[in-house]
Amino acid sequence: MGKQAALFLIICCIFVSCNEYTPKPVGYPRIDREESGVVKYGHPAFSFLYSANARIEEVENGNESGFWFNIIYPAYDAIIYCTYMPVDKKKLSGALEVSYQLAYSHALKANGIRQSQYTDSLHHTSGIIYDIGGPVASPVQFYLTDNTSNFLRGSLYFNQQANSDSIAPVIGFLREDIVALMESLEWKNSKNGR
Repeated sequence: MGKQAALFLIICCIFVSCNEYTPKPVGYPRIDREESGVVKYGHPAFSFLYSANARIEEVENGNESGFWFNIIYPAYDAIIYCTYMPVDKKKLSGALEVSYQLAYSHALKANGIRQSQYTDSLHHTSGIIYDIGGPVASPVQFYLTDNTSNFLRGSLYFNQQANSDSIAPVIGFLREDIVALMESLEWKNSKNGR
């Protein structure tokens, strides 16, 4: 019996050792961009192009000096909150400071904040796009101005809290759309000699 018990024990060990569990690495589903073209949005003070995958919702703000609108991406559950303000030199200085403060209010949680300057001398437009890395509420913010009478600011938010690594491709897609908006923006009432 001793040899049979030993043989049985060896066979059991072989079977148990062959069924070793190997966990799968952590991964996220692949997210592909839906290509659909662009649509032009027009306002009395400006116009720009935006993705046909999005829709624009104008917001009543009860404030005659500004205009609020949202660019909504239903497929990504994301919104770009935008504010347009007619400005003079004094108001422009305040708007630039508020824009800077709102972007850097994420500094405590951010892995880093990168600023990219934007200038379009043909359309008399300049601005900054802020890329805010890490687990922050708004990973991309931007502003545009003609430096005399117009100021437009936007912030990207997601409706669901998500891991920044898992939504990184979507942030990239929406950042491309923000850059396209910035590049296509035209002021209709600029005081820059147009």
